[in-house]
Amino acid sequence: MAPTQLEIKVKALQRLVKEETFYQQELVEQSEHVEKMKSDASTDPYDLKKQVEVLEDTQRLFPTLYKKIGEFKDNLQEFIDKYEGSESLDSAKEALKSATELLNSKK
Repeated sequence: MAPTQLEIKVKALQRLVKEETFYQQELVEQSEHVEKMKSDASTDPYDLKKQVEVLEDTQRLFPTLYKKIGEFKDNLQEFIDKYEGSESLDSAKEALKSATELLNSKK
């Protein structure tokens, strides 16, 4: 059976929230890697520069990601407000809650 619009919207928001967790983890790991390279005297300056660029790229992702999470959250909330179907809204409410908590923690 094909997924419903509600399921699609919930899964999309959940995926974005999960992605944020992975990007945060990547940011920590990359920061540690860069610091390790800085402390190693034998590190090639070019390699260090490239790893710093990777770190900066990861940092630049977050504003766009948070904006997208906010848009998907608002979209799901609007959909729920107008929803007249018989599906349970528990997963949608949980997804909204986790997205709201995430966005509030980043302000």
